[in-house]
Amino acid sequence: MTATLNTDSPCRLICTLDITTGVCMGCGRTREDIAGWMNYSPAQRAFANIEAAKRMRDFSEEDRV
Repeated sequence: MTATLNTDSPCRLICTLDITTGVCMGCGRTREDIAGWMNYSPAQRAFANIEAAKRMRDFSEEDRV
């Protein structure tokens, strides 16, 4: 079985950047990821998506506390 990289933008058109962290509360990407997305390689996009998903999970856990 071959794993495929998720290189699709996680943007949900709910763009709200946290002023202190620079992370979008809608998709979990950093300001740098959003700005550089079009120039990212597939590997960079896949990595950014993994990190964004982790941030979104962290946001959800913070809401439960």
